[in-house]
Amino acid sequence: MGNKNLLVAALAIVACSGDASRKEGSSDVAAAGAAPPASPSGVGSGRYIGLTHGTLPDGITSQGGALVRFDGVDYAFTSVRTPTGDMVWLDSIAPGGGQPPVKIVRAALRIPPLARDERLLMASCDVGGRLDARVIAIVMTEANVTKFTKVRQAWRADARNGRFDLIPVAGISCEDPGTS
Repeated sequence: MGNKNLLVAALAIVACSGDASRKEGSSDVAAAGAAPPASPSGVGSGRYIGLTHGTLPDGITSQGGALVRFDGVDYAFTSVRTPTGDMVWLDSIAPGGGQPPVKIVRAALRIPPLARDERLLMASCDVGGRLDARVIAIVMTEANVTKFTKVRQAWRADARNGRFDLIPVAGISCEDPGTS
């Protein structure tokens, strides 16, 4: 058990050591390493990087999410409503030691307000015809389709550097996992 805890601690340190100066994309993206782990006062001010959660803190509600695997490691996209607006968190998943797994926020993406005819889709987008589970996109809803091709904005999760990178929308299509 001690070796397992040591491995989890080592992975947490490596995952938190992202270089914030290399952050790219939108200024709405918070990079791992940009702030110390969130404390109750940090959470209240909108700093979530490093937040360890099983259940969400007061004032934050889950809007859904997706479990994803990048390079053989499990992560979660957690869509949340916070006092400062809607976000998607990239969470690493740590064993709970006999309890449910614990999630640690590695990157936080502020989602711009969605128009009535838009939706946020996670882990179900193709880029150039191939599924890329790291992509999150805002799509325009279209009647009688299961694959959305009108993409307003898209980001790719970068787990190694703890950030979301803004990516070009050309060649992206997303499927609603609830309609397949």
